[in-house]
Amino acid sequence: MAVVTVTSDMREATLALMSDVTNVRSEPLAGGSSAFVTRLTLESADGEVRHAVFRQHTDRTGKAHGSLVASKEFHLTKRLADMGFEVARPLALHGSETADGSWLATEWIEGSTVVPTTGIAPALRQMADFLGRLHEVDIGDLEAPGLVGIEDPVDALRSAVPETVAGESLVSILDTGVRRAPNADAVLHGDFWPGNVLFHQRELVAVLDWEDALLGDPLVDLACARVELTCAYGQKACDDFTTAYLTGAASRPEPLVLDDLSLWEAYVSATALRSMHRWGLSPDDEATRRATTHDFFAAAATRIIAAK
Repeated sequence: MAVVTVTSDMREATLALMSDVTNVRSEPLAGGSSAFVTRLTLESADGEVRHAVFRQHTDRTGKAHGSLVASKEFHLTKRLADMGFEVARPLALHGSETADGSWLATEWIEGSTVVPTTGIAPALRQMADFLGRLHEVDIGDLEAPGLVGIEDPVDALRSAVPETVAGESLVSILDTGVRRAPNADAVLHGDFWPGNVLFHQRELVAVLDWEDALLGDPLVDLACARVELTCAYGQKACDDFTTAYLTGAASRPEPLVLDDLSLWEAYVSATALRSMHRWGLSPDDEATRRATTHDFFAAAATRIIAAK
């Protein structure tokens, strides 16, 4: 793995993690399109070696909830870790305001986001279980600056729909009003997809990247996972995950109403298509993902129009 230059912010993070550090190495990690992420290897004078992840948020383009990102991620994951959730426990934080220089450091967890096809079924069940448990958390127990409500999907869709026949048809329906049946707000991961789920020896060990966490209808996370699983593993994986999630949701005191699922599917697929050029995908990967996401959007839009 390549080594990157240790910045002053990284050095500040190391002092918060190990006061007698004598040597620091930094190796780049995949961190999506809006954060600079590295693994820090810290060595002390007596030979102790410690690993941590340094995450600095850089690009908030197109994110209405882009302030307090590092602080939100730090406080939310700390609370979730205390509750027993499989997250990387935060260790240090710098910058609680809106400055772009804010960063946080978390524990390093060994694992991979790559799941062999032979292990996809148990992986999907574990992902569905995690998401179900997350949506059952009492939001009154959470104190995370910047954890705000998600935008209205109808208003957002008007400016995000792709310029396709399905998109034009959907806009005409949105302008005449869409019947809504929202569920009670839950804490949302906001970007729940296979690339943010870490497995080790076939066990889910961490869900990563909480910068997009929000409050809102749990169907938002379900819709996001459905389109991403379709892109990554195909329709069957999407359906199996959905079945596992809904099976768990059936035992909740308040039944989950699915009426708005197609609306949220249109929302997550349309916003993905609008921002996909910033994800750093190869031309072939982006073309394939765009085609699948366009189909996903068209199917959701068709269901919304049919229900009108």
